[in-house]
Amino acid sequence: MEKNILILCCGYPYACDTGFGFHVAKALEKTKLPENVEFLEVGGSACMVPAFVEGKDKLIVIDFFQLDSPPGTVVRLLPEEVPLAPHGRTDIDKFHLFEMLEQIRISGKCPEAIFIGVVPKDLRTPSEKLTPEIEKRIPEVIALILKEVS
Repeated sequence: MEKNILILCCGYPYACDTGFGFHVAKALEKTKLPENVEFLEVGGSACMVPAFVEGKDKLIVIDFFQLDSPPGTVVRLLPEEVPLAPHGRTDIDKFHLFEMLEQIRISGKCPEAIFIGVVPKDLRTPSEKLTPEIEKRIPEVIALILKEVS
């Protein structure tokens, strides 16, 4: 039986590389996904969609991840590897997402979760565009997503 998979593309599209998930969602709109795969572009509000997450077999979260790696590094992380307080500051959006997943876990209907994305270069500049180093990673991330769902 095929797994019921949900891809959540997270990102605020008006502050440069924070919009990575948004831009990946735009690329996914043009990509043929298997019938057992859904995706949602949720901005910074991934924690607001528990009804879509609960009961799925697999959850793939697309976002940026502040790690000690060069900007543009593509990553695939398990939940315990996702930094919730990079540089000593809590990433509120990711914190709330994990809080939602914990609430779903209590119901026994929490999916296996993985996190795919990039290490950002610029999170502060007001812009609807990604930095070139990050934008050029979208095809690589799409390929990684397709590998995960196949």
